[in-house]
Amino acid sequence: MLNISDFNNNLLDWYQANKRDLPWRRTNDPYRIWLSEVMLQQTQVITVIPYFEKFITNYPSLDALADADERRLLKDWEGLGYYNRIRNFHAAVKEVQSTYGSEVPNNPESFFKLKGVGPYIGGAVQSIAFNNLLAAVDGNVLRVMARLNLDYRDMTKASVQKSIKHEIESIMPLEAGDFNQALMELGATICTPRAPKCIMCPVQEHCEAYRAGEVAELPVKKKAKAKKEIYYNVYFILNDKDEIILREQQGALLQGMYELPKYDIDTSVESIEEALGLTLDHPNIHVGSGKHVFTHQVWYMEGYVLYTKDAHPDFIALNEVEELPMSKAMQKIYRQLEA
Repeated sequence: MLNISDFNNNLLDWYQANKRDLPWRRTNDPYRIWLSEVMLQQTQVITVIPYFEKFITNYPSLDALADADERRLLKDWEGLGYYNRIRNFHAAVKEVQSTYGSEVPNNPESFFKLKGVGPYIGGAVQSIAFNNLLAAVDGNVLRVMARLNLDYRDMTKASVQKSIKHEIESIMPLEAGDFNQALMELGATICTPRAPKCIMCPVQEHCEAYRAGEVAELPVKKKAKAKKEIYYNVYFILNDKDEIILREQQGALLQGMYELPKYDIDTSVESIEEALGLTLDHPNIHVGSGKHVFTHQVWYMEGYVLYTKDAHPDFIALNEVEELPMSKAMQKIYRQLEA
């Protein structure tokens, strides 16, 4: 049986003495705390730090970000991935600006109605910024709780995650923000997926998996589905004016980013000519290959140069390409042309 008082004291004392010095921990500004949590979703801390610092320099207030041009935001987000995060955040801060006088609502019910705010973001921001007693359950926290409780349930199930959220809220002290961050910090630095540092763990005496010698078996996660593999030919279509065709992408994955025309590898140049309404010089010139791994799919790309003398509305001057937001996947193949 968990001794709640001892557990909480051990965890919080350890956190105060050992927490990492991260830029979003040096502020009480709910906007900046919210921004950091949006960036940290599915992204490592070391990757987020320079992006966070760039954003608070370029957009130091909620109003500054709400008033920003979406293309500029996407360009600044370029390389961080999961671009729906910044689009949803932009929409949400615009609503905060218009509905709540640019003040992030200190009210979970109102905050959870904002675009892109789910259980984790809502719990993290409301607890860290306002000390509301809500859990923030991420992968680190699920791992810690599975080991503490010798819990062999499948941690990928929403019902299990909801159960753990309720459990954490039932033992949460008044220092809700520090408590949530302490659990996450423990998972990130001590109770790691592989080679956990159990000998250094501040709550080792409370851990049932450690007592049973079963730490390495937890947490249980169902095997991920194999990623879908997609093969593309990507075309650098150039003219004699030092221009290249780039198109604004549609669809949920990379909406608003710019891409080179890409087609299934079995698509003929003649079909591309018809699709684009262009006459293209043959043959193709191969310039390199690229691969990019998304959450649910993998792109394999082969890059080819084609030339045309025709006009097209998607032609952009080569010296302006750097100003446009481009996904990391497309950047990988575009660098082949630069090289």
